[in-house]
This record gives sequence, structure tokens and C-alpha cells, in this order.
Amino acid sequence: MKLETDEKVINYIRGAIKDAKNIVAVIGIEMLVEGGGYDLDSNEETYRAETLYGYTPEDMLSASFFNAKIERFYRFYKNEILTMDNKSTPSYEALIKLQERGKLLGVISQNFHGIPVGVHFKNVVELNGNVNSNKCIRCGKRFGFNYMRNAPGIPVCDQCQAAIRPNIRLIGERVNSNVMTAAVNMCEAADVLLILGKNMYNDRLEYSVDPKQKQLKILFSKEETLNDRKVDFVIRDEIRLFLPAVID
Repeated sequence: MKLETDEKVINYIRGAIKDAKNIVAVIGIEMLVEGGGYDLDSNEETYRAETLYGYTPEDMLSASFFNAKIERFYRFYKNEILTMDNKSTPSYEALIKLQERGKLLGVISQNFHGIPVGVHFKNVVELNGNVNSNKCIRCGKRFGFNYMRNAPGIPVCDQCQAAIRPNIRLIGERVNSNVMTAAVNMCEAADVLLILGKNMYNDRLEYSVDPKQKQLKILFSKEETLNDRKVDFVIRDEIRLFLPAVID
């Protein structure tokens, strides 16, 4: 399939990646969608969820909703979040090539579905947690993905019978300061920053580097966004088609 991006831009980015020493990939929702998931922040999914559950995904993935309506939270979370696919794609294969060549400094995952099974990055910062990690709110015992998915109703601790809390960042909560520091430090060390899709939290992480620093910022997004002016290029092509074309 032919790319829509201008050939001159493609060649420029290809050359920049070839010359780069420290590349950082910030993984967003578009990467999840390409791997079989879906964008809960889209108009279609927001309407579907509100029709089915009576609330928007943004409402149900909030800390206040979890605390006040935990049963409804888990109905949505188990039906929608824990059933979502997150498979590897040519985009991940291209990033692995960069890692093998010693160019990939690290990966920052903004999605709480984590990195797909079978994809192994040496340096990963999970900015918003991971659905594979869960903890009892009373005794602190930890539980895995399958326990949460298979538990009837509200997942409870098999030790103290208290509710289990997913170790993901819910809307309305701040990013863990240590995790944010690690992510910012990684971004600041990058000479090429690949922003692979939007972040449902609308954080400013990817634009937090010193403006005086020489860094090529490339945003991959099919949507018009107010932050476009803060990057060097906005790519509207599918990531799974574009990345392999410039990482050869």
C-alpha cells in the first residue's frame, strides 16, 4: 500500500533514524488499535459504552467511579478492558530492529495493556501501569491477569476477601513521580522521539523536553490535534505501514 506522506518527508525521517543514536518510542492508543484493540476515547466507542453501561469510558475508568461504583466498574473493566486484544504488529517488529542495532534507548508505554506477548524490549517505562498487575486494597497481595478476568463479579482477595485493585492509573490520578521521572529522563536523552499515537490522559510528557535541545519529534496520529505545532512532523499514515518503510 502506498504511503500518503510526501516522499521527501519519508526520506528525511529515514535518514534521521539511520543517523540517530538514541531513539525513544512513546506507545499510544493507535498501536493498541493496530494490534486488535480499540480506542475507547473515540466517538463511536464512547456512544456504544454509554448506551450499554450508562456511562462513558472516561467516567468508568476514573478513580472516583472505582471508589463509588466498584461493581459497575468491574462489569465494564472485565467486559471491555480485559477482553481487548493486544497483539504484535509490524510496528513492534520495526522497533525491535532498532533495538538490535543499538539505536532504541527505550520504550514508554502509555497504554495499560502493556507490551504484546512475544515482544521484548530491554528498557520499558509503563507510564500508566499494567492490567497484568493487581493488588488487594487491604493486605497488598498481588494477583495476575487471569485471576482478575476469571473472578465472578468484583475480584476479591483469596486471603482476606477484600476487593482487588488493578495497578493502573485511573483518570483523576497523578502519574507515579518515580515513573514520570524515568519517562522524562528517557525523553530528554532522545535525539529522535517517535510518538506512536495519542494518550487517553492528554498528558504533556512527549513535549516536556528542553526546547533548546536538538531533537526530532514525530507524531503519528490520524486526528487533528492542538499539539501538532509542537512536533516536527505529523504522520497520518498507519504506523504499521510507515515504521517498516523508514526502518529498513
